[in-house]
Amino acid sequence: MSDVPAATVVQDGKLGGDVPKGDAGGGKPRTPYKRKLSNYLLDRSLQLRYVLLVTILSGVIAASLGFLIYQQSATGSDSIAGDLAELTKHDASLDDFRDQEVDKLHSDDRKLVYEMVGVGIGLVLILSAYLVLMTHKVAGPLYKVSMYFDRMADGRLGNITALRRGDMLQDFFGNFREMHEAVRTRLQTDVITMESAATALRAKASASGELADALDAIDKHVTQRKKQLL
Repeated sequence: MSDVPAATVVQDGKLGGDVPKGDAGGGKPRTPYKRKLSNYLLDRSLQLRYVLLVTILSGVIAASLGFLIYQQSATGSDSIAGDLAELTKHDASLDDFRDQEVDKLHSDDRKLVYEMVGVGIGLVLILSAYLVLMTHKVAGPLYKVSMYFDRMADGRLGNITALRRGDMLQDFFGNFREMHEAVRTRLQTDVITMESAATALRAKASASGELADALDAIDKHVTQRKKQLL
């Protein structure tokens, strides 16, 4: 059994948290898993800082473009209103028509502002959600590697499971996995060597209590090493 927490065990390309466990006998159907926002925010500091930065930058760009569009529209409306005023200044019967057209132009300008604000908010929300998903594909592998580092620091060198399909940093994780496997292989070699030495010594050992204690110590050390490989 691998010494990896359920939150990081991969099954069919998904984290263990994505795949709920059913009964051992398979008699009961699995409970549908409900994904939470916290599943996507594995590294809140990294992800939210990146999302906030890009969102603010995108909002500033969208607001600047929106202001330029509104300015051009308002300038055009003012120009048309001025032309109407010039054309109707000698005919009082057209005053109502002129006022209606000017009001319509200004109303269209205000409507344009509302539409741009709505579109801008929508784009920011969509962009933020997309960035959370994309940063999750980076934060997930980093989070997983950091957990394996913690286990290596504790002397535990269990098997490493693959990343989920679609995760980024595949090459980086592959290099880490090769390094981890090299360390694990050396530990396995040490265990085999110590077991062989203990077996050879035990076969030739006399009734010496001191040698027996040394062999017991080796056995305990080998047992501990084996546990670290699980």
